[in-house]
Amino acid sequence: MTRLGSLEMPTQGEVPKLARAGMSWSAGLVVGRYVISLASSAVLARFISPTDFGLLGMVATFTILIQVVLDCGLSWATTQRRELTRNQVDALFWINAVIGVALTVLCFVAAPCMARFYGRMELRRILAGVSFALLFASLAVQPNGLLRRQMRLKEQSLCTLYSSLAGSAAAIAAALLGLRWGALVIQLVAGQLVATALAFWYSGYVPKVPRGVLNVTGLLVFGGYSTGYGILNYFSRNLDNALIGKYWGATDLGYYSRAYFLMTLPGLFVGGMFASIVIPMMAVYKKEPAQMELVYVRAIRRITMIGCPLAAGLLATAPELVRLVYGPKWMPIVPILIWLSLACLLQPIHNTAQWIYVALERGWDMLILGFVVASSSVLAFAIGLPAGPVGVARAYAIANTLIALPILFMAHRAAGMDLRKTLLECMPVLTCAIVMGAVAWAVGVESSVAGFGMPARFAIKVVAGVIVYFVALRQMSRPAYFDIVGGLGHFCKCKAAA
Repeated sequence: MTRLGSLEMPTQGEVPKLARAGMSWSAGLVVGRYVISLASSAVLARFISPTDFGLLGMVATFTILIQVVLDCGLSWATTQRRELTRNQVDALFWINAVIGVALTVLCFVAAPCMARFYGRMELRRILAGVSFALLFASLAVQPNGLLRRQMRLKEQSLCTLYSSLAGSAAAIAAALLGLRWGALVIQLVAGQLVATALAFWYSGYVPKVPRGVLNVTGLLVFGGYSTGYGILNYFSRNLDNALIGKYWGATDLGYYSRAYFLMTLPGLFVGGMFASIVIPMMAVYKKEPAQMELVYVRAIRRITMIGCPLAAGLLATAPELVRLVYGPKWMPIVPILIWLSLACLLQPIHNTAQWIYVALERGWDMLILGFVVASSSVLAFAIGLPAGPVGVARAYAIANTLIALPILFMAHRAAGMDLRKTLLECMPVLTCAIVMGAVAWAVGVESSVAGFGMPARFAIKVVAGVIVYFVALRQMSRPAYFDIVGGLGHFCKCKAAA
């Protein structure tokens, strides 16, 4: 078993226990994070205006790019490298720290330019405050990489849960004291500070001065490719915010950013539960392609089973969910959220293409993937921008759906995997999710005609959707789909016994 502060990857014999325990912990704690995020967002929406959320969204278009460069792909380089020395980790830690300091200074320098670009002078103070969160994040890159390397998903999940709770509590307290956008800045800084402290605590990592930076070239090369992918991915995920903020203003961006936040929850839910354990598992088996493929296929079965119905449910309940979570003043979100939910329907599936490249250390292929995704998204944003936030969301949904199959094909071909196996696992569950969403929507229409209020309609949709989904799943899919937690660990246990 890996020790506190150890650099060792789990052996194939240790993988089953870590997979089962990690998945169990992750499932519970990710649900907790999901609830905390949704609840805090609901509370803050009643104290903070759409314009204030939009101001933070303007800053986020810059700080998210900074975060990509700050990491430099070195956390995943630490995660997937089979042979790793303490000197290499120390060297990478100080590289990340120096980059973090430099980028924090850059934020202060760039703040006046951003304020002039958007015509909002308060952006100078917002960006200056958020820059401290970026500095803390740079220090946590290697501790987080070590936790993923050791498949310590319980500790990773606790870091995320506690930091989310701390940030949300600090933001709500600040909002109650009358702060507006300041409460959102405090949420980011406090949450990241707690996350960084816990990453060091759980990993047991204490940085030292390295004896040199030799033997890190391979890690830096992979990190460079990963950074290139991250920058391209940034444009595909964040250029819409910059364009809407510039041409449609802070209020429209506030609506769009809150809809986008709700849209990302299914992906965060699934990604948080699976990515940190599936990628190290695939890396362990990367010299055994058949076994690595089986790990991936069984993982994507569960990803589809959880992520796709969440997205379909979000689409079907959008009017009621927005009213209940954010309140009446946020109803312009609804058409935006409906289109973004359509984009989210396939996102949990095709996001796994990156997992394949990371596990196999195929940095160049991952860069090509980023170029394809970014090109389609940027084109969609340009086409949809004249129609405002709804037009951008609609164009993004169409583009995201069209590229799903090609990018999965690219990843499977690079890894020598059979795409048909993946599609056979995904399609029955995806069909069930679509049926569930259609039934929930129809039930909502009928309940509205019958005169039911908003809370009652939401409850009816949820209950009807859950029942229809599980009945359809049992009729159209194999019983194995109902084993959410045990499948990956059971597979590895069988392999270890063999």
